[in-house]
Amino acid sequence: MKIVAAGAVLGWLSVMVFFAGIVAPSAFATLDREAAGRFVSAVFPRYYLVGAALGAVALAALVGRAGLDRFRSGDWLPLVLVLVMLVTTLYAWLVVLPAAHAAREAARQVVGAASAEAMAFARLHRLSGMLNGVAMLAGALCLVALGIRR
Repeated sequence: MKIVAAGAVLGWLSVMVFFAGIVAPSAFATLDREAAGRFVSAVFPRYYLVGAALGAVALAALVGRAGLDRFRSGDWLPLVLVLVMLVTTLYAWLVVLPAAHAAREAARQVVGAASAEAMAFARLHRLSGMLNGVAMLAGALCLVALGIRR
């Protein structure tokens, strides 16, 4: 069960790092800003879906391990870290992403880069980045915690 959880977390981190480090920067480097934004916006729901699915697998494996009486006193840390990953991913997907889409669409309707709508989108974009950063950090720490505990 521990291997399943570690594999799911590693897969989740791989998707996050690949998207944040390769896909999104490449899109903005090769496409015009508007097209890159549309592309990244189309990928994000699938990105979060994959994260939520892998998070559910990791969580189920850790809870299953606890149910098999193999849960030791220090095994709560990976469980908490997976929950942090899952909660931040779900919040970014189900709350922040729709709000950011709405703010971006509203900003497109308003002339001027410093509009309230553009500032709202920028704030939501930063929040999304922070949530993804927290999820990545929690995932890395979870892998360390799972690797330390035998």
